[in-house]
Amino acid sequence: MEFFIDDENIEKQFQELFKEILNLRNGEVHSEMKKYGLNYKNALGVSVVNLKELAKRYEKNHLLAQKLWGKGFRESRIVASLLEIPAEASQQQLKRWFDEADSNELLEQICMNLLIALPNLDSQLISWINSEEEKQQLCATMTIGRLALIDKERGDAGFESYLNSLPEHPKHSYLIKQLPRALGKIARRNEGLKNLTFLNIIELKRADDKWLEVFEELQAEFPNVN
Repeated sequence: MEFFIDDENIEKQFQELFKEILNLRNGEVHSEMKKYGLNYKNALGVSVVNLKELAKRYEKNHLLAQKLWGKGFRESRIVASLLEIPAEASQQQLKRWFDEADSNELLEQICMNLLIALPNLDSQLISWINSEEEKQQLCATMTIGRLALIDKERGDAGFESYLNSLPEHPKHSYLIKQLPRALGKIARRNEGLKNLTFLNIIELKRADDKWLEVFEELQAEFPNVN
């Protein structure tokens, strides 16, 4: 169990920030969310763009992030992922956030806003992709894809470790959708990573037809690879 020492100033910031989130409620956004299948138990219909702009006005703070996450709304949890201090996010906390995230959208926001900046990220990603927990596998894949896209100076080792740890039998339907996106970004980095990507997928598709779907989508992007 996690314990936090409360702070009067942080509580004041939390109350103020949540009121601002409430003021950003938008019926049109809420309707669009439902249209695209984002049926949260608690959601206010605030756009991610507006939430990011709001979060920029506050300093990152571990306790504030915990309070926002605990509020339980889609919007407060997205802001929590933006305001958490990566070095202060414990393994227990991250597991709880994975477990409590009630949509793929929220998991994606956690990946982009928080996980991508965690210390010792490479080892974390391997732990998650090797996990039996489907949400952890999904977050590892979305995070590595984001890294492949934005971190041009990053070495190949972390990507190679991820490619060599791909699950033999992926089950999560959204993971299967995300895999070709992430793997395509990795393959575009250089010829060596592209060759390793296809070498592993060709082997994996012999064990599970779900990898055939991933292979065919990637082959459409890289038609010269057999």
